[in-house]
Amino acid sequence: MGRQVLALAGAFFIVFACAGMGLSERLGAHPFWAVKIGWVGGTVGAGMALVLMLARVPPGWRLALGAIGAVAAFAAAKIGAARFAASYAEDALAGRFWFFGWICVAAALVVMLQAVLGWRR
Repeated sequence: MGRQVLALAGAFFIVFACAGMGLSERLGAHPFWAVKIGWVGGTVGAGMALVLMLARVPPGWRLALGAIGAVAAFAAAKIGAARFAASYAEDALAGRFWFFGWICVAAALVVMLQAVLGWRR
């Protein structure tokens, strides 16, 4: 279990570091909250990964859940951003999809990275 916890800490650090270095902003997150999604999404993802680890979900399933979640959340964030911009910042629902989509991307990446880093051969 110690290896899994270290993998979880590493996954959180990687996601937060990438957000802090501006990767999420370059991929389409709003500059005002591009770093905040690393903190919020990383914390949510760490909680999700911990629950999945305690439930003894196999790493392959955690990897698949994280990957599917990351792709779905990224699509929601990109569509939300496009609709928010097309509405000249008046479509509040699209803005929420943009914001929460990026939080979900960070959370799913923590789950996925924890499964990869904690995988035993």
